[in-house]
Amino acid sequence: MLAARSWRQQAGAAPPAAAPLQQRRQRPCQQRQQQTVQAAATTTLAPTTVAQAAKPSRKAERAQQAVLDAIADVQGRGKGGMSPEQQAEFDAAVAVLEADGGMAAPTDSPLLDGRWRLLFTTRPGTASPIQRTFTAVDSFKIYQDIDLSGEQPRVCQVVDFGKSVGYLRVEAEASTDSRPLAGFTPRRGEGLPFGIMGRSSSEPPARPGLRVDFQFDRAAFTFNALPFKVPYPVPFRLLGDEAKGWIDITYLSPDGKLRLTRGNKGTLFVLQKEVSAKSRLLEALSSRQKDDDLIEQLAAEVQAEGGGEAVPASSPVAVGTWRLVWTRQGATANPLQKALAGQVDNWQIISPDGRLENRVQLLPGLRVRALAGCGPEPAPGGGTRTGVEIEEVVIEAGPLRLPLPVKADGRGFVEWDYLDGDLRISRGSKGSTFIHVREA
Repeated sequence: MLAARSWRQQAGAAPPAAAPLQQRRQRPCQQRQQQTVQAAATTTLAPTTVAQAAKPSRKAERAQQAVLDAIADVQGRGKGGMSPEQQAEFDAAVAVLEADGGMAAPTDSPLLDGRWRLLFTTRPGTASPIQRTFTAVDSFKIYQDIDLSGEQPRVCQVVDFGKSVGYLRVEAEASTDSRPLAGFTPRRGEGLPFGIMGRSSSEPPARPGLRVDFQFDRAAFTFNALPFKVPYPVPFRLLGDEAKGWIDITYLSPDGKLRLTRGNKGTLFVLQKEVSAKSRLLEALSSRQKDDDLIEQLAAEVQAEGGGEAVPASSPVAVGTWRLVWTRQGATANPLQKALAGQVDNWQIISPDGRLENRVQLLPGLRVRALAGCGPEPAPGGGTRTGVEIEEVVIEAGPLRLPLPVKADGRGFVEWDYLDGDLRISRGSKGSTFIHVREA
């Protein structure tokens, strides 16, 4: 890591000229697949995807990296472990980023919406005891969920105690310059005597579009072992100004992946956008040069994260037209299927009446269609496995139809690893893995 003095010297250096990108030719089917994945990504990803995001300046990039380097070994998200040199490096980098500002009016940017993970926080004596307690425990993950573009803008704090325990969610109504909360009066004054709940500032924001005012209105613990939520024992309605606060977004990176935030009690927060495995998978799929091992790893992470249909084999979400965007063929897969994988357009069409069609477009006007009956298999495969029985395979060249022989036993199955409204990950009976995106 650079020393504080050398970093400050380098921060002002002119960035090297970017190397020109070579344009690569793609087959028409590859172009269409990439467009399909990018279209899916546009509608399903947080606004931090490669397709939508701008890049920070070279100077801001260096400052961002300096911030992350300085806090890499910090214990308790700010409790200790930062040497004087690291502290100087950190302070210098924060000053550069806050002077740069990133997005001009971050509270108006859709990049602010989403889940943010707390990486680091300063904890001055003005912070509340609850804040000092929770942020100091490394075994807890702390998130801030922001939704300023929804019907009712909200900011929520989430303390994740782990999958085996549960989480605490503290929710607040939010008010910004462009979307003021009706009847809301911002917090005034330092707070309760003796700083029992921390000392608050009423200093105005440096410019419009920086501040999110909020007032907490509900909270609850969700424990995985209990079928109900446990109310958080704080009467927000009786707390008056103590249930209110504000945060200033002093830096939001142009790619929406890092932000610095200062709270009304003097705390600096460093947060990083939490990008789901699904988002990272769709980004990897939209790349011109696909990394098959990375895609397979991300597909496994999507499955592990969950969130898709609980019983995909019988879910109506499976019905529709699905374009194949990636496959890794199993050892026993059909040789022709292996040869054509990734080279031609390929769809799977599932009908509400229990019919399935695999359609492969070989050339304009020339395609192969495999028609089959399908349905959920009984337990133990029922829920995640769809049985498939091929009934007819035809080659179609314009109006001409050439039937192909079908094996006497054309049965197989589709094992659903993940299914939601626009993405599906599945495995076939011959060991191949498939990733499809929904096509309108």
